[in-house]
Amino acid sequence: MGSAYSDLGHHEKAIESFSRAVGLMPGLSYAWLGLGAARERAGDLEAAAACYSRAAEADPLLPAAWNNLGVVYDLMGRHAEALDCFARASRASPDSPQVWFNRGNACIGIQDHEAAVAAYKKALQGSPDDHRIWYNLGFAFSRCGERQAAIGAYREALRLKAADSSTWYNIGNLYFDGNQIAPAIACYQEALLLKPDDFDAWNNMGNAWVQAGALDEALRCFSRAVEIQPSTAATWKNLGHTWSRLGNQERTLACFKEAIRLEEEQASYYLNRALAYARMGSDPEAFADLRMALGLNPLLADLLPTLEPLQHLADDPRFKELIDWSDNP
Repeated sequence: MGSAYSDLGHHEKAIESFSRAVGLMPGLSYAWLGLGAARERAGDLEAAAACYSRAAEADPLLPAAWNNLGVVYDLMGRHAEALDCFARASRASPDSPQVWFNRGNACIGIQDHEAAVAAYKKALQGSPDDHRIWYNLGFAFSRCGERQAAIGAYREALRLKAADSSTWYNIGNLYFDGNQIAPAIACYQEALLLKPDDFDAWNNMGNAWVQAGALDEALRCFSRAVEIQPSTAATWKNLGHTWSRLGNQERTLACFKEAIRLEEEQASYYLNRALAYARMGSDPEAFADLRMALGLNPLLADLLPTLEPLQHLADDPRFKELIDWSDNP
């Protein structure tokens, strides 16, 4: 009955049923396994781990007990313990793709990406058509700095599951990192066809269009990104930079004002708003923002005299006073 309740999503009834079973037969490993699964599905990871441990005690050669215990430990952030469990599961079932897949995930958790690559490759030997393994292999390759191998793995994941926006997005990022802007944009567009409200894809496609010199397209992307997720200061910064390059300083001011509202301790936002004020001839406001920027990051003092929008202030006594103040704010 416990398994039937679990399959129907009735976790509390499943827990009651399996609890009765282990009460009657405390050495029955599969009852503990079922109770652990029910506890896990109910979100009680500590209790699930305790049940899987009892299943492993009852039958130390039961791969599912060690595998499931490892998965729960991994979810709890106890990656080293998870790896020990997966090693025990592998000894009992050396060719299990699921165990090797989970082992790879635990390696990602401890940032041992080379070991993760090896584990995912082992998993693929037993399950070559599992798109999840190819996807995670792509991630591990990317963390190892093997960009082409990562793209290849992600492409294989797409062959098996084409309608996956995150895979297209990740390939786009890899192309962008390799300065292959046109294919990066194409991948972001594919991602957005599948997930039109993907904030990250709109933002990163905006960055790619900037690299391509298509500022109007970049503006469209960043504008859409802030519509979707208006609470990210960095995207307001990107939008502000784009408006600035297009020569619209009023829009630039509005964007950096919003960025500052969201992250008021970011010196570069005050600096960029100061530059917009300076371009508009609003020198008092520019000085106020420069003072804020220098207060947050005095090292900017060496940069200010080199910035073209501030050149007309070079002979202003207030400018020298500001630079001197930054040495002793």
